[in-house]
Amino acid sequence: MPPRDLLLVAVVILAWGSNFTAMKLALDELPPFLFVGLRFLILLPLLALLPRPQIPWWKIIAVGVLINMGQFAFLFAAMRADVTAGLASLLLQAQAPLTILLSALFLGERVRGIQAFGIAVAVLGLVIFGLGAGGNLTQIGLALVLCGALCWASGNLVLKGLGGVAMLPLFIWASLIPPLPMFALSFAVEGPDPVATVATLSAEGWAAVIYVALISTVLGYSLWGALLARHKAADVTPFALLIPVVGIGTAAWVLGERLTPVEILGAVVIMVGLAFSVLGPRWQRAKEA
Repeated sequence: MPPRDLLLVAVVILAWGSNFTAMKLALDELPPFLFVGLRFLILLPLLALLPRPQIPWWKIIAVGVLINMGQFAFLFAAMRADVTAGLASLLLQAQAPLTILLSALFLGERVRGIQAFGIAVAVLGLVIFGLGAGGNLTQIGLALVLCGALCWASGNLVLKGLGGVAMLPLFIWASLIPPLPMFALSFAVEGPDPVATVATLSAEGWAAVIYVALISTVLGYSLWGALLARHKAADVTPFALLIPVVGIGTAAWVLGERLTPVEILGAVVIMVGLAFSVLGPRWQRAKEA
């Protein structure tokens, strides 16, 4: 990969990793369901610039329900009070082994032994977090983030059948799904009138929401799609393992978050498990060659 593309990879990983800190800042002023709706409402004007992907509507709706709405509704609910930004960036990556398991269960894909080992190690890391839950992560927070990861993994099964569909237009059109249900749910369970809450949002809060909506989604998926168009997926996707590293580092720098010794142990164990789950087949093929 040439230096220019490595720089683009770094920009994407920085955007997606720091995204969790921006989420936490926005959640200081916005309740989670309202934040989900507002985040995707901001993206809707882009529909005029991006043609609808030529795939069945049900697949666009499925991506919107599972990845855009389900993932972030659970994630934001967890991050509101039950998990720090850094740990959320790590635990959400449970979507990788969950995608492998769901693909084996519903699509009949083979799970290699080294992947099974990685999944077992990642589960051990999650158990460490569950047993050591405290100030940075409650057991409720862990469960909510894992529900978000399961939604993401389920959405990945839909993405697997789309071939070469451009990701940015797909996710922008899937942004049609969350606003109305999330605003309705916010009105029903989150107290004050959502319009009044948004009207009192500070400049810092708006900056965080816009960062999450535009930098993470538009810039991130645009660059990631360009990289996948120029390189093999196996050469690009492993860089996503750096997202929680950036996420934890950014949260420590901006928010002053600190991990306990037990959380550090759990984080290391999960990262090892993710590495074997995601990179294991590649290592095995290289060894066999």
